[in-house]
Amino acid sequence: MPFGSFGSVPGARDPSRRSLVLAAAIVTSTAAVLVVALAAVSMWQERLRQRERAAAATQNLARLLEGRVGDVLGRVDMLLRLVVLRVQDQALPASAELAGELQAMVKAAPVVQRLYLTDAHGQLVGVWPALKGPPPLLPDVDRLDWRRTDGVLQTGPVRHGSEGPWVMVFSMPWHNAVGRLGGMAHVEFAIQQFEPVFKGIDLGRTGAATLRTRDGLALVFRRPWPGGTQAGVGRSEVSAQLRQMVQAAPEQGEYVAVTAVDGIARINAYRLVRGHDLYLLVGLPETDFPKGWNRVDASVLGLALTAIAAAFLTVLTLLQRSRRAIDLAESRCEAIVTSSRDAIIATTPDGRVTSWNPAAETLFGYRADEMLGQPLARLFPAERLAEELTLLDRLRQGETIEPFETERLHKDGHRIPVALTLSPVRDGEGRLLGTSRIARDITRQKAIEKEVRDMAFRDPLTRLPNRRLLMERLHHAQQHSRRTGDHAAVVFVDLDHFKDLNDRHGHAVGDRLLTEVAQRLQAVVRESDTVGRLGGDEFVIICEGLGLAEDDAQQAAQAVRDKVQRALGQPFEWGEVRHEHGASVGIRLFCGGHEDLEQLVRDADGDMYEDKARRRGSRCGSGVD
Repeated sequence: MPFGSFGSVPGARDPSRRSLVLAAAIVTSTAAVLVVALAAVSMWQERLRQRERAAAATQNLARLLEGRVGDVLGRVDMLLRLVVLRVQDQALPASAELAGELQAMVKAAPVVQRLYLTDAHGQLVGVWPALKGPPPLLPDVDRLDWRRTDGVLQTGPVRHGSEGPWVMVFSMPWHNAVGRLGGMAHVEFAIQQFEPVFKGIDLGRTGAATLRTRDGLALVFRRPWPGGTQAGVGRSEVSAQLRQMVQAAPEQGEYVAVTAVDGIARINAYRLVRGHDLYLLVGLPETDFPKGWNRVDASVLGLALTAIAAAFLTVLTLLQRSRRAIDLAESRCEAIVTSSRDAIIATTPDGRVTSWNPAAETLFGYRADEMLGQPLARLFPAERLAEELTLLDRLRQGETIEPFETERLHKDGHRIPVALTLSPVRDGEGRLLGTSRIARDITRQKAIEKEVRDMAFRDPLTRLPNRRLLMERLHHAQQHSRRTGDHAAVVFVDLDHFKDLNDRHGHAVGDRLLTEVAQRLQAVVRESDTVGRLGGDEFVIICEGLGLAEDDAQQAAQAVRDKVQRALGQPFEWGEVRHEHGASVGIRLFCGGHEDLEQLVRDADGDMYEDKARRRGSRCGSGVD
């Protein structure tokens, strides 16, 4: 039967009867659809209410526990502040009278296991109560954040030896009148002290409450402990959902996931303990909340089934036409896929290719017969293989993958930047049948973006970083120096007699000199150093990692100066044009600090003028400018 024609309906010999049958089919089908929609909305709303009640219950428990944990840690903070106030103006080690007061303070704070005092160099100068055995493992005094803060710093969990108790170490520095670090007070807090706090909360038969560090989500305390022991303390194995949620919402949130410690699926809530770098997590098993059918669901479903049964006979009469309509839609869809300029690929749930359109052949170089039934992973660069597993896992969990940019491999091995969109293909029951992917080649777009970035951050003549990018690199170098304690340097280079060259031979020769100077500068510095052009005949080199000792750093910077002057002292020749006047070089060392970046450059510029004067004198009036 050709497309668009209607088949005859048994018993419908005249047009009026056929119209009645068609009208009845439309009315019955519409009623069935409306009832099914009502059922779906009702059940969806009920599930939302159940999930909201579960999330509210876990969040309330988390809020309650967060308050209790904060109260306990507040006592630790208070003790630290009292100790610092008492000892900050005293000589160390503590006198007998002061030691007695500190001992009394520790006894008055039963949540604290032990108090330590260290001097400005991190050396232990007092322990209360006295410690038998080796000294404790205290935090490194060279951590820069200790020198900048008066807040409480958190370390751990750690333990003394393989059999000792697990503890958290809370530390607070004090400073002398000139702002230098005078020493630090540290207290040990046994994590078992959290047991009474967590014990008073009813978590049900398989609920769990956990305390983790903000940095790395390392396990601090858990109730109950798996196997009855403090297993896993300090380990950072958590579900991917928790890491994603904490990254998106650092203060608090809810999520559903299988707990990494015991493999139980729970509805979880987390909160950041106020004033401390600790997360409080509460998880209640999904089985504690009703998920099954209720009477409303059953009633609505019954009505829906009745309506569907009534429409069944009508559907049978329209089946043939529907099949033809589906065939037509599939043909149209196939035509769209075939003619699309984007690569459209279908895969099974485990990532094997089931559909490969001509645009995919053009983009990736593989024919359809080479890819059908093969794993799509052959298109993934080695470092992106895990990306596919993560994407498939998210699709199985019902997530929608928003368009994102990534890279795939061509058959010949070169990388192709693509914009990728993934959509799950599911059956009527929601089971994942496969995945539809649309990949668009964005090579040209990336090239345009790079060109735009280069225009904003690169000198158009030498292709070196311009002032804007130089300042960003200098800011990064300053931050890195603060973190590591390594010295860095700004090296300012000014070409001698550049104006004379321009005046005598024109700007084209001057531009050629600047280009070759850029090449020589890049050749004599390390790959980690940055060479940039400020403008005119002025260049700047940013050197990082010159050493912890200032003398070593000064020698390294001087070595850079010597290399630059040797390199630029060699003649530049273009036919009959010869230029060999060299360059003046200034150096400004720095180590951390918060100095103004422009001032660092000005200081190096000033040193360059001193070098110019020295060279002018050494060359006996040669006219270095």
